Amino acid sequence: MNGERETKRVAIACQGGGSHSAFTAGVLKRLLAEKLERYEIVALSGTSGGAICAFLVWYALLKGDRREAVRLLDSFWDSVSAAAPKERVLNDLSVAATRRQGTVATPLVTPYLYPEWGKARLKQMLEELVAFEKIEELVTASSLKLLVGAVEVNTGEFEVFREAEITTEKILASCALPTLFRAVRIGDDGVYWDGLFSQNPPIRDFMREFPDANTKPDEIWLIQINPQRRDHEPTAMADILNRRGELAGNLSLHQEIDFLYEINGLLSYLPKDRYKYIKVRKIEMLRELDAASKMDRRPTFIREMFAYGEEQAEGFLEGVS
Repeated sequence: MNGERETKRVAIACQGGGSHSAFTAGVLKRLLAEKLERYEIVALSGTSGGAICAFLVWYALLKGDRREAVRLLDSFWDSVSAAAPKERVLNDLSVAATRRQGTVATPLVTPYLYPEWGKARLKQMLEELVAFEKIEELVTASSLKLLVGAVEVNTGEFEVFREAEITTEKILASCALPTLFRAVRIGDDGVYWDGLFSQNPPIRDFMREFPDANTKPDEIWLIQINPQRRDHEPTAMADILNRRGELAGNLSLHQEIDFLYEINGLLSYLPKDRYKYIKVRKIEMLRELDAASKMDRRPTFIREMFAYGEEQAEGFLEGVS
């Protein structure tokens, strides 16, 4: 472990989870508001909604503008919010229908039977905020790293999209929850689903992005949305399905972190020029929310998640300062 370095290199990993990802945005917003003189952000990763948050921050930091990163986060989540009366009605109906699943027989409709309005709207929002055509010229060999997780549907292969290769479609691929969106086809490379099924979020790839020990992160800050613990045993079917989803979402996360811990435990046997101890810190969402709330786009709920993220980040910063 490099205890002598005054400034520690940090990679931030953002777990995904629908509207709960507004919590991630709040965390990032608070972290960016702090000067963090002892820490240098060298990489970001994310999956699903966490991928969008990580991507927006990465894009702004490529241009050296923290205020722009905060503006992009605010703008995106303002756009996502169901502010118009018609959108609020549709949002409330969608959330209510999701809550009825497991208690009332409700039909499941494949997204291949209705137009891709949601995907088109999400694409429009991203392209209004980010000049994707300029990304390649902004990225250099020493640029901040970005890792976006997805999974190829047919082969089951995990995929991590990186820096200059990022396109709108690749961000959408990481967000393609199969019960809501069709798989995203990317050229001849395949069709992709939400990265929640692969790496949620990518962590072990931070090790591969920095081949030398001196350039690897000293710490990984994980923004975790899916709760590790619940205080009560789920007994209602909706709660059982929700907890099952949380555990499934955390499975890939545990695999990523366990890999890192395994490397830490083998340091005495590994080349010191390529490996070093990496500390993992967590900023967790601890509230017990149901699965339907991940679909909830009410402005009040989005603002609540934002504020809660900032609050949790504030406590985290007190511990690392």
